[in-house]
Amino acid sequence: MSEEELNKSGAEGEPMVEAGSKGSIARGVGQVLLFHLLQIPLAFMTVYLSLAVICISQLAYVIPALIIARRKGHEDTVKGIIIAASLTALLNIACTGYVFYNFKVR
Repeated sequence: MSEEELNKSGAEGEPMVEAGSKGSIARGVGQVLLFHLLQIPLAFMTVYLSLAVICISQLAYVIPALIIARRKGHEDTVKGIIIAASLTALLNIACTGYVFYNFKVR
């Protein structure tokens, strides 16, 4: 290992995180998944309506998370948040469409 690499490593030889870190995509996805846990108590209060429209109700926590991550300069975290929120919206729209398509009034 070169002297430059040793200076960049921590006490145990682990690489130190740079001060200007851009975050990570996994961190953004993880944040959104943790925020989705907020939907559980919200679902009980709204008689499960919030789960049917999670693509709209998730905007209450995704938009502030995007603003905060962008202000801190965590561009990769912003990408992860957008990816997770988009996948959630697409899955919700597909599942809701499936339910309404198969729902027959008799």
